[in-house]
Amino acid sequence: MQDQIVLKVEDLQWDDHPINDLIKLCFLLTKKRHGVEGTVMMARVPVGDGIAEHNHEEAHDLIIPIAGKAKFWINGLGEFTMEKGVVFSIPPGISHRLFDVTEDIEILDVYIPPIL
Repeated sequence: MQDQIVLKVEDLQWDDHPINDLIKLCFLLTKKRHGVEGTVMMARVPVGDGIAEHNHEEAHDLIIPIAGKAKFWINGLGEFTMEKGVVFSIPPGISHRLFDVTEDIEILDVYIPPIL
């Protein structure tokens, strides 16, 4: 049971992003696998890459950078620096994108309600 409660990042399974295989995703909690009412994942985006403009029609997206540096754009608000110590709380339906990654970035991403 401990192996399901205490996880080491280096031991986690990282998968390719469905659109960009340079971006890696790790799903920590999902409704499908764990029965929780949210999705919690980590994402790694390398220098020079990014995530195209998109939105989540039904889910609130809480983005917590834990390492690295990039630019982050939110429709209606403009550009921000994405780095450790800054938290983004994106309501459903609001377009956003990650770009100009100058240091490999790693983020913790929480969706409520779940996307998976």
